[in-house]
Amino acid sequence: MISSHRPTSIALIGSVSSSWHALDALIRSRVNVTCVLGVNESEANRISDFRSLRTLATDAGIPFQPFVKISDSPVEPFLRSHTPDMLWVIGLSQLVPDRLISIAPMGGVGFHPTMLPEGRGRAPVAWTILKNARAAANLFFLTDQPDAGDIIVQREVPVLPDDYSEDLIQRTNEVLATAIHELAPNLNAGVVPRTPQNHSKATFYPKRTPANGVIDWSRPAGEIYRLIRAAGRPYPGAFSHSGGKKLTIWRARPDSTHAIANSIPGTVLEIDDNKNVLIAAGDDAIRLTEFEIEGYTDPLDALKIGETLESPAKEPNG
Repeated sequence: MISSHRPTSIALIGSVSSSWHALDALIRSRVNVTCVLGVNESEANRISDFRSLRTLATDAGIPFQPFVKISDSPVEPFLRSHTPDMLWVIGLSQLVPDRLISIAPMGGVGFHPTMLPEGRGRAPVAWTILKNARAAANLFFLTDQPDAGDIIVQREVPVLPDDYSEDLIQRTNEVLATAIHELAPNLNAGVVPRTPQNHSKATFYPKRTPANGVIDWSRPAGEIYRLIRAAGRPYPGAFSHSGGKKLTIWRARPDSTHAIANSIPGTVLEIDDNKNVLIAAGDDAIRLTEFEIEGYTDPLDALKIGETLESPAKEPNG
């Protein structure tokens, strides 16, 4: 336990939906949020799952400071002027300098959506789906090692068989909000629990890039389906190419209704009355239900039965 013997004041930094839900939960739980820092809306197109914190903070009467880089000159004096006990960094891909964390005497707090110590590292939502792994909402103390600090609260998040990334993110945000509501009495009493992680059981996820979403149609249909779900919104999407144009797939499902014997993986087998497209995979088929092709308002204008989709070379960790 860490105890300040008075209500804990919090400064929150963030840029995505988990940041917004955490701030909303703190406000609703009447925790003392002394200030909020959010990535400027001008950067929205650079951040997957971006969500501005400005309106939520200002509507609650909480001082708000936008920034592009956390090292920008206004950030440090703004934080120092509001003297938070804790600095919560939720949904920020930038590294927060120690000089900023040291402003808060009770330390920095991070958020991670895996069952820590399992799944430390990058792209945790995508890897959770790809590996059929466990998910959780964690608040933990920041240290010089990623996702390795003592856990304040951990709540497991159900992962459903057909979850896309956006589904799992939404459910994790809901569990995070509930966990903060449950933690609020401790924060308001100035008593913060902490449980060390078992580092011997730590596993790590590597970074993913948009190129890791390329589809290898020779792989089993179930594996391709997992990739489509993992790479989907709010991320850049799983993709292939048709006639040299990028085909991005947002929604799909495995489909065993069409014989694929002697079909080359990636072949367009059928376009049904609902404008869904059946594609041959390594062992079965995938039915594309939501997709787009660059340069086409209607992607079906670019597809024809019998053509074979192109799969460019795949990057490592894909």
